[in-house]
Formats: sequence, C-alpha cells, structure tokens
Amino acid sequence: MENYLDGEQALDFDEFANQLLDEGSNQSPAFLHGGICGVYAGGGALEADYCLAAASQALDLGLHGELAENCLRLADVTLRAMQDEEFDFQLFLPDDETEMEQRLQGLADWCSGFLAGYAFTVAVAPNSALSEDTGEVLKDVAAIVEVTLDPDSDEEEAENQYFELTEYLRFASLNLFMEKLSQAAAAEDSPAPGDNGH
Repeated sequence: MENYLDGEQALDFDEFANQLLDEGSNQSPAFLHGGICGVYAGGGALEADYCLAAASQALDLGLHGELAENCLRLADVTLRAMQDEEFDFQLFLPDDETEMEQRLQGLADWCSGFLAGYAFTVAVAPNSALSEDTGEVLKDVAAIVEVTLDPDSDEEEAENQYFELTEYLRFASLNLFMEKLSQAAAAEDSPAPGDNGH
C-alpha cells in the first residue's frame, strides 16, 4: 500500500523511506509501522505520542522534525484503524507495483518491528503473561521474517501467498490488540489485592 491515508496528506511509503534515509536510518517504514503496531498490540497506552516514543526506543530510531511529525500521524491513524469496527486496519508496506522480493522484505521488516515493539511493551506492562495462543501467533510472526520467494512459484501464486501472509498479520495483530484491551478491562473490574469485598 503506497498511501496509508485516504484523502488529503496521504503518507507515501517511498517518501517516508527517503525521510528515514535523510535522518541517517536505513530502516524501512514497514519496520517502523510494525513497531508501532507491536506497541499497541502489546498493551501500550492508547496514545499516539506514547506509542511513538516506545516504538522509537524499541527500534532504536531517532525521530526529528518533519519525520517525527509524520511518524506521529502514522501512529495516530494506525490506532484509529485498529480501533475501527470495520477492520479498516492495514499494514504500511511497499505498493503493489514494487518487485515481489522487495515486498516480501517489507513484510519481514514489518514483522521484525512488530516483535521488537511487542516485546518492549510487554516487558514494562503489568499483567503481561502471554496466553498459549499469543505465543503461537508470535512464533508465526517470527517465522514470516524468514519467508523468501519460492523460485518455482509463478507470479499469481506469489501474489496469493503474499496476500495470505499480509491478511494473517493484519488479523493476528488486531486479535492481539483486542486481547490486551480485554485483559486491561478485566484488570480494572477485578478487586484490588487485599480487598475481600468487606
């Protein structure tokens, strides 16, 4: 997806990549977006500025000036998309005109960023025990980092596999995000330690 936002001031993947380069970073915008999603899915505060600060720490990225402003917009629109009941959330990846190898690299970058952001957030968050299902999802995400293009697959097969991977990641990250929201809500409803109801 080249433009992450519909309408005015869309975030362009290639322009974002150039801004990162200008700041001296060789990282992909997909890596940054994965980190942002990982922070939210890991139970980080539902605020774009907190998320961006946590993601930049987790990913060891220095963000300044216009790049920082665009990153904040990316974090904000990502949160709104993850909260959207229409499941409007999408991964910020190279557009469909990009060579498949580069798109798969973008997918791997996104997964690497997601794992780093998730691990960073879970490490500092209360109630951070992982369910068995969550552990399996994180293993799957780690496995996708290693995905390469099958030289024997034709273009249509490669497109279908790529689509399946992006859809899996899209819903897996949404499910982890929802799970953390449910855990937070349950923690708020439970009695405080030492409170026996009397």
